Amino acid sequence: MQFSLIIGVGGSKSGTGKTTFIESFIRFIKNLNERVSVIAVKYSKTSFYSSIITEPSIIGKEGKDTERMKKAGADHVYFIRAKEEDLPEIADKLKEEIFRFSHNGTKLNFIIIEGNSMVRVMQPDVIIFFKSKIEEIVKPSGKAIFEIADIVIEGDYSMEEVMTEIEKIQQKKLIEKLLREKSNDGKITCSEARKIAEELNVPYIEVGKMANELKIKIRKCELGCF
Repeated sequence: MQFSLIIGVGGSKSGTGKTTFIESFIRFIKNLNERVSVIAVKYSKTSFYSSIITEPSIIGKEGKDTERMKKAGADHVYFIRAKEEDLPEIADKLKEEIFRFSHNGTKLNFIIIEGNSMVRVMQPDVIIFFKSKIEEIVKPSGKAIFEIADIVIEGDYSMEEVMTEIEKIQQKKLIEKLLREKSNDGKITCSEARKIAEELNVPYIEVGKMANELKIKIRKCELGCF
């Protein structure tokens, strides 16, 4: 993928397979291209104090989710322990940490975040939600993520299919973002619309479809592309 992508992974409860998915995801993309860089973030709610943990002795503690992420191939792992009310501040600090890491000679392709509340605050590009097969009460943090999830997984899944869906969602959101940025008063020129398609390497018609959804009019059409 051309752009750094932030993926949030939430679930209806513990034990739905979130960390297992993240392990598989990291291995899958590393097998595709070992030069791809991945940052993994694990969130755990606490009632005591809030912190961003990067110490290898804690991250690599045997049996911990952070160790599983690191062993799967994550280039860097953050363990977030935070009170709910501290999350916005912690999220800002985490973004600063990741910014420093990415400007230290590392090109980021993926940031993957586990934990409902952290996903909600970080507002990732793609949200994946793991739903329990058994009908039961979903915790409030899970319900909030379920309602905005781009992909809901219940039961078996194919990593290839998930990756294909992620790419489609990323493409759609990038088209939307660029159309909003480049349009003026609900209008965009044909030339600007074509540039968006060419920049993202997508068919012109995909940009036209999104412009229609956003009610953005493409004017001065030159070649009947839209």
